[in-house]
Amino acid sequence: MALADSYDYVIAGGGTSGLVVASRLTEDPTVTVLVLEAGADRLSDSRITTPGLALTTWDNPDFDWQFMTTPQVGLNGRTVAHPRGRTLGGSAAINLGLITYPSKSGVDSWEKLGNEGWNFEALQPYFQKFHTYTPPSKQVHDLLALDYMDDDAQGKSGPIKVSFGDFHGPLQRDWPETFKRLSNKLTADPLTGLGHGGHSNPASIDAESKTRSHAGSNYYSPEARGRSNLRVLTEALVGKIVVQTSSKSVVVAKGVEFSLHGQAQTVRADKGVILAAGAFQSPQILELSGIGSRALLERYNIETVIDNQFVGENLQDHPVVTLSFEAADDTPTGDVLRDPQIFAAAIEEYNEFKTGFLTASTYCSAYMPVADFLDQGGEAKLAELLDKYLPYDASPAFPAQKQQYELLRAMLQSKDDSSIQYVMAPFQINVHAGAKPTQYLIPTTEGNYMTLCVALNHPFSRGSVHITSADPMDKPRIDPRYLSHPLDNEILARHVQYTEKLVATEPLASLLKKGGRRIPAEKHVDTLDEARRLGPQTITSNFHPTGTCAMMPKELGGVVNERLIVHGTSNLRVVDASIMPLEPRGNIQSSVYAIAERAADLIREDMR
Repeated sequence: MALADSYDYVIAGGGTSGLVVASRLTEDPTVTVLVLEAGADRLSDSRITTPGLALTTWDNPDFDWQFMTTPQVGLNGRTVAHPRGRTLGGSAAINLGLITYPSKSGVDSWEKLGNEGWNFEALQPYFQKFHTYTPPSKQVHDLLALDYMDDDAQGKSGPIKVSFGDFHGPLQRDWPETFKRLSNKLTADPLTGLGHGGHSNPASIDAESKTRSHAGSNYYSPEARGRSNLRVLTEALVGKIVVQTSSKSVVVAKGVEFSLHGQAQTVRADKGVILAAGAFQSPQILELSGIGSRALLERYNIETVIDNQFVGENLQDHPVVTLSFEAADDTPTGDVLRDPQIFAAAIEEYNEFKTGFLTASTYCSAYMPVADFLDQGGEAKLAELLDKYLPYDASPAFPAQKQQYELLRAMLQSKDDSSIQYVMAPFQINVHAGAKPTQYLIPTTEGNYMTLCVALNHPFSRGSVHITSADPMDKPRIDPRYLSHPLDNEILARHVQYTEKLVATEPLASLLKKGGRRIPAEKHVDTLDEARRLGPQTITSNFHPTGTCAMMPKELGGVVNERLIVHGTSNLRVVDASIMPLEPRGNIQSSVYAIAERAADLIREDMR
């Protein structure tokens, strides 16, 4: 089918957010939408549809953009990989599938940074709207201690299917009980924005078909594919937005230039252009289109349309320290899949019966406040730590830094909030094996392991992402500046130290080999100094980049306003994780779905 000359809306990016907006807008048969996705349509590929095969897509150019950061000063010069989905469905088509939710205070902070109406109460209906939750069997419910689930808060009719799956073992069973014995039983369903403590995570898995559920399979459903007013074009790389300055000096998005199989093309957008290319590539496309720092654009001979030095700034990510512990001989872990025969048997079992290890997301989480709170006199110690390092000019040119840090401090000092997300991964992780996930996530050390991932929920460090040329084929320069703010390592170190208490507490302790091996350290992390040293040595990414087209007033460093319209334009929007002015806790895919659902409503309101 030939492309039309114009569409009402052209969306750059057929991923997690882009397909949500496209699907919702074209529910109105009078609205026409074109989606341009750089990756291929691989929706039927088993590496996407099978929940347990996600890692086989990473560092594979058929699925993954294969982004790498610049050498990180705070990580002893190491580079860090960032897998991002380069396929229809985006990163939700290749991620590990965890469904976690932000805190109320985290989302409320967005409104406090100048975005009226962007608070948890306003966004909560969209967390329900994007998904349908399928309760597990009573056996799984009891095994995973799911009494915390608030059935009334769950989604009932959304496109994304959410479930717990049926394959769980002793690690998943004993995780909640271990935190309970440490007086950190989950206090509420995380979907309410209030809960912290240890729990099992649901995942974006269809409980009936046992397949991955994501934007490509469920928002771009067979019904949506059949709409005459929706066109999705894959293997189409967006080069720039075609803009025109009106008589009132307002920039109007008129269309999009893109490359299809090496051929340059242009399509008109009659009502607007929507960037949904993610936290790395939405700012890249803006800069290629002449919207960004004048000094940067002139360096690459790009005409400046809107001079905004904050495009690509405010990059935030969840740094994570990983500690692997050798499992007891009778504790099953995913490391057994390194045996080709066992792996082949798991695939055969999944293909024939839709059962076994590959059917489920077997991760568990725990949201926890700063570990100092757990000791007597902890509040005073935390206040002293914060006083020592705040204020601290990690990004002195960024106007919102003071407000952001004040909000983060309030979260850290609240016992009802969480500074860390512990994730239990039932396999070994060895960052010293190499920078790429295919190196450090593939079991290379003899034995079976369980890994504790210690991920910082609310980083103080700020980085950037910017173009390196005027060629859209060239990847942007990604510099998260991990640990550039000293508080990040101080908070991480306290939680790293707490892992010693976790692994020594029953019933988790009995699932680990007494005196067993560890990755990376063979000895206990007994002191805070030892924990501090682990950060620079072992930190990698939790793959949650946000903030680079921040939703804030321009004078605070914003790129888009509260209606997600790029400052200085009338009809150019950004709808993806880049608009989050402060990074929320935990895995961000649920937040991206909720933002996209709300964005669709905002666009429909503006059409009236």
